[in-house]
Amino acid sequence: MIHHDADIGGARIHWVEDGVGDVPFVLLHGWGSSIVKWADVIPMLATHRRTIALDLPGFGTSGIPGGSYSPGWLAGSVRAFMDAIGVDRAIVVGNSLGGLVATYLASAWPERCAGLVLAAPAFPAVGPPPSGRALAAVVAPAIPGIGDVLYRAHMRRRAPEVLVAESLARNCADPSRVRASTVRALEEEVRARKERPEHVRPLLRASRRMMWALSARRERTWAIARALRTPTLVLWGRQDALLSVDIGYRAVEEIPGAQLVVLDDCGHNPQIERPEEFSAAVLTFARSLGV
Repeated sequence: MIHHDADIGGARIHWVEDGVGDVPFVLLHGWGSSIVKWADVIPMLATHRRTIALDLPGFGTSGIPGGSYSPGWLAGSVRAFMDAIGVDRAIVVGNSLGGLVATYLASAWPERCAGLVLAAPAFPAVGPPPSGRALAAVVAPAIPGIGDVLYRAHMRRRAPEVLVAESLARNCADPSRVRASTVRALEEEVRARKERPEHVRPLLRASRRMMWALSARRERTWAIARALRTPTLVLWGRQDALLSVDIGYRAVEEIPGAQLVVLDDCGHNPQIERPEEFSAAVLTFARSLGV
């Protein structure tokens, strides 16, 4: 896996790649995450075609350009990134916020997307919303002013090991299934994030914009999904505690021709909890596209 930096309008974007071949996979992580969440599946996907993962602007070790950090703005940044590294067309794979960004990308620039894999994309709830700690973890950072204070305090008071354990408990049906090497990489990422307080601003801005897409603009979000004409695979963990699998069932009703794969005994991050099954589903879908 080779690490690179690209310049997008004066902002640095960190990205990694492995494998060879045209029409690569482009992997988009979720909110508060980075390319680390793709480390388990990149080697599996790269045995079949070139695979690229990037830290979205303001996330991971990428730079912090000025912008709204809305899903549409992030989608434009991904298109600019593809331009910068010479990728005309890709199979775009997004988890959570990354899935919402991928949806906006394919809606605005369908010619750039040969296919979409939406892994528990941040689409509006169709049943009871998440409750308790899962709800607080998603909503609290989105509250202007209060969210900033709460997030900084949360990061400051907890050790990286505790923060990662809490995150995995929210995102996985069985956190013990996540590889030890991945847990260590996530802990190192949290340690590094504590040294980059300037990343709090884009993180919280992205959270607010995402929550807006899931609440006040929920009908527009579904309208964008309905307008997709890109071949789409929707992939969900049956035990997802953050975004119910019921959203996945609605998504395949709304997105023309979409397929649904539900992974049993799996939560919100199938790429780290069920990497083999995740990769197999993505590769089967990619082969069906004939690109």
